[in-house]
Amino acid sequence: MSARPSVLFLAHLLPWPLDGGGQIKSYHTLRILSSEYEVTLLAFIRRPEEAENIAPLQAFCRDVQTVLLPRSKASNAMAALTALAQRCSFIISRDEAPAMREAVQQALGERRYDAIHVDHLQMMPFVPESATARIVLDQHNIEHRIPKRMAETASNNPLLRWYAAREWPKLRDFEVAACRRADRVLTVSDEDRDGLIALLGADRDEKFVSVPIGVDTDYFGTVAREENSKTLLSIGTMYWPPNVDAMTYFCADILPKIKETVPDVRLNIVGARPTPAVRALAEADSAVTVTGLVPDVRPWAADCGAFIVPLRSGSGMRVKILNAMAMGLPVVSTTLGAEGIDVTHGKDILIADGAQAFAEATLRLLSDPSLARQIAAGGRQLMEERYSWDRVGERLLSVYEAVVPQEKAGALR
Repeated sequence: MSARPSVLFLAHLLPWPLDGGGQIKSYHTLRILSSEYEVTLLAFIRRPEEAENIAPLQAFCRDVQTVLLPRSKASNAMAALTALAQRCSFIISRDEAPAMREAVQQALGERRYDAIHVDHLQMMPFVPESATARIVLDQHNIEHRIPKRMAETASNNPLLRWYAAREWPKLRDFEVAACRRADRVLTVSDEDRDGLIALLGADRDEKFVSVPIGVDTDYFGTVAREENSKTLLSIGTMYWPPNVDAMTYFCADILPKIKETVPDVRLNIVGARPTPAVRALAEADSAVTVTGLVPDVRPWAADCGAFIVPLRSGSGMRVKILNAMAMGLPVVSTTLGAEGIDVTHGKDILIADGAQAFAEATLRLLSDPSLARQIAAGGRQLMEERYSWDRVGERLLSVYEAVVPQEKAGALR
């Protein structure tokens, strides 16, 4: 029998390949935990062929199992209507899967785990009330803030705004209950930590710990960037609603203002599974390129006059900013987009809110190579000093040591 404590890791997405920020965070969290703990991974997959991606995870996990969670427009629509009728959260209830419940029950029946790592709030319903292991809830975001902010900003979609306004209070109530049940709650920023503490009350603050997302500063090394580039770059999963909103907003309200000064400006939108709304941006404007999934985002960084993050909704911490800064790209972001990252306006990033201000900040980077170099260098330095995975890993393991001390692991079996 292994002397190492054991962790059951429940993942909402299989953390391979590393196509999005959530998967990148989950992968490195899993990898770091596996250095000190014996980890079993149970993860949802959306398509059967995704099960073929487990090999890189088997290299450091005791076992990897997948459960198919098929989604479709029809199933999502039915779940949305059911959530309205039953007054439950759509985001939680749409992923109800008996197969995952059975897999978790079987795993807990086969051995005793010291901790259950709940990766994303959506996995909390699968932890049975009878579980005796310590529960660590890993909050990639304050989840209810996402539909709440969409209710406030989705001006081009009244139906989405109406539904989001009804969804977020129900999701908030579930989120509060889940945090109360957990033994530790990990947040990606002090802002998220303080936000959850405020929801639950200050007497619950000892269980909330901020562990930032990290960046692989070796993989995302400084690129040889074309300093006179007039190309803007956005990277992210292009099916996530906040990213879709950000790109449609940018092309409608900000890009035309930039074109007034730089008529030959171009925009590259790089990221997996772009929605029809995102693809339509390239169809409507020849200056816009939508790539879809690319095998490696780094080559796109070489032609980048400014890396743009015009987010108006969302929560948590943007991996895309960490990666861009690590590559030495000058970043302009909204305040919300840079939320959770310890940036300084004018030193390692430009922060701008509102269409006019965002356009002006972007133009500053395009027209002033010296400023762009300064911002890019500051961002790279910040990543090396604060956000490398080595530093983040030390923080994560210290949290786990408090939850499941190594010397007590044997006694828990």
